[in-house]
Amino acid sequence: MNLAPPTAEFSRLDTFAGISWWHGPMVSIHATGIRSRSLTAADRPLALNLLAAGMQEVPVYRWLLGDDAPAEAFRWYGDILFTDHLPGTRGMFTHAGEMTALLAVAGPDHRTQPVDDELAARSRHFVIALDGFITRFRELQQKSRARSVDGAHSIVFALVHPDHRRHGTLGALLDPVLQQALDAGSPVTASTADEHMIEVYARRWGGRVYDEFTLTDGPTVWFLKVDPPETV
Repeated sequence: MNLAPPTAEFSRLDTFAGISWWHGPMVSIHATGIRSRSLTAADRPLALNLLAAGMQEVPVYRWLLGDDAPAEAFRWYGDILFTDHLPGTRGMFTHAGEMTALLAVAGPDHRTQPVDDELAARSRHFVIALDGFITRFRELQQKSRARSVDGAHSIVFALVHPDHRRHGTLGALLDPVLQQALDAGSPVTASTADEHMIEVYARRWGGRVYDEFTLTDGPTVWFLKVDPPETV
């Protein structure tokens, strides 16, 4: 799972309305018959099933939520990320409707999305119930913001169901997203705590590491950037 640091501030989750930067086709059919499309609020249950499970594999999210965090905490934080970045989310589906992959991209004009009362209540619960969460969240947020790139599109998360990995699924999901941003002259950034993903971005998209940091008693996070072609 690729990761980007959280952008939501819990004190103002319901302040802004966002604008989607994705202007590509709503539905794409791939050679395998698997289709990809933009997601809506109706996709939330399927997305959270995949996102919550995937987040538990990511060292940064395990560090952020804590070693003893219950599965419900990962689902809550997945809901925060999904809700905040819904305008830039896309998913891949089988003929049977199973979601096989999921990504979210935040454009330069991203604004924090509103949340419903139920998610707000869960947020109030978990930020207190998870020991040390607020301190860790602030550290991750501050270090991440210091490494943001003006005018860039940021890959917030990108993950593939375990049963559909190693079949080019991640590339098929990311390729059109990166291409549209790069064609518009915008760099694309991502961050990861997995050194293997550094190699993937370099090999497939020409990405390079432009910064990094190590979290307190936690993993190292590398920041990657794919630059648009130089204009003549």
